[in-house]
Amino acid sequence: MNLQPVNIGGIECDALIHHELAMEAEIPDYPVEEGYSVQDTMILKPRTLSLTVIVTNTPITFRSHASLGRVQEVAARFQELYQSRQLITVTSAKGSFQNMGITSLSLPYDVSTKTSLEIPITLKEVLTTTAQTVTIPSEYGRGGDTGTTAGTANTSPYGSETGTATSTVGNSTVGNSTNNGDSSEGGGGSLPYNLIESIAGEGAVDSMVGSTIDYFGGGS
Repeated sequence: MNLQPVNIGGIECDALIHHELAMEAEIPDYPVEEGYSVQDTMILKPRTLSLTVIVTNTPITFRSHASLGRVQEVAARFQELYQSRQLITVTSAKGSFQNMGITSLSLPYDVSTKTSLEIPITLKEVLTTTAQTVTIPSEYGRGGDTGTTAGTANTSPYGSETGTATSTVGNSTVGNSTNNGDSSEGGGGSLPYNLIESIAGEGAVDSMVGSTIDYFGGGS
C-alpha cells in the first residue's frame, strides 16, 4: 500500500494509513404493500468516516513543510478545528467528502511523538437541504366548476347570540325574536291560530269566534 497524503479541513497530513467509510440505512420493520416504491420507506443515514493519519517533522509527501515543530503545530491546528465545530471537506486518494463534522479526535503524546504523530479521527456527514418557495395559483383557492371563492368559516364565542332560529308552519313563519300573539294583523298570528287556519282553511278561526258569540248571545 503506497502512502498517500490527505487534506482534512485544510490541514495537510503526511500519509493516510487507515480509511473506513461506514454507510447505514434505516429499513422499516412493517410490511410494505406490493407495488409500492420501497425506496420511499428506506432512510439513508449520514455517512461516517474513520481515518488514521500520520504527521511528521520531515514529511516525505510534503517535503517543503518540514520543520522541527511541525508535529506540535499540526496537533494544535487539529484542536482548533475540533473546537470550531465547522463543517469541513476531507480530500484523499479515496475521494472527496464534504459537509463533514469531527465527532472524535485523539492526539496521543509520548516520548515517541516528538518527531511524528499518529492521529485517529472520526467524522460524520451532515445532511443539508434547501428550502424553496412555491407560488400557489389562485384557482386552488376556489371551488366548483364556476371557480368562485370557496368562502370562509365564521365562528363565534360560546354563549353569544347570533341570528334567530325559525320554524315554518303552513304559510306563516314564527321566529324566536318576534311573536306578539296577535291573530288579526297580516297573518302573523300565534301558533294555535296558524295551525287552525292551515288545517280548517282561511277564516276558520273568525267563523268559530263568530259562532261562539252568537251562541252565547242568543242564549242570554
